[in-house]
Amino acid sequence: MMWWTLFVTFLKIGFLGFGGGYAMLALIYADSTALGLTVQQFADLNALDLLAPGPIAINSATYVGYLTGGILGSTSATLAVAVPSVVFVTLYLHYEDALLRQPVIARFLKAIKIVAVGLIGAVAISLLVEASGIRASQVDWIALIAIVFAVFARFKLQLNPILVIILSGAVGGILSLW
Repeated sequence: MMWWTLFVTFLKIGFLGFGGGYAMLALIYADSTALGLTVQQFADLNALDLLAPGPIAINSATYVGYLTGGILGSTSATLAVAVPSVVFVTLYLHYEDALLRQPVIARFLKAIKIVAVGLIGAVAISLLVEASGIRASQVDWIALIAIVFAVFARFKLQLNPILVIILSGAVGGILSLW
């Protein structure tokens, strides 16, 4: 019955994974570890995604399915993650013009892009912390806060990148003297 668990798991990932394969990695990571994958196996999955041709979600489903359920699990997970795309693309193409005229839909699609970036960042940080064994006490919080403010200044306040670099260097210099 592992193939059925894999099918339901990756069907859920396919329906909830907006923003492409990288955005789905957070869902895939959470559900894969619940299925018994280790952090090292998930890191291997990410390395294989870079080498293997094809969509990340399909490659991930195939890999996780094979590790947890063999050939049948691999087939089941791969089909399940592809079904939502077929359904959504078919519906979207049929109603595309009407959807794009709706301001709520336009704002929703813009918000999905922002959430996708956050999900990708969360997976990257989780993998970094797990793989390197970094503890919260070892994190340079001042540098992390400086990065967040630099990104905020550049993209939200629309400051010139050169000015952001100069300000970041000045703040870093002042804080290092402390």
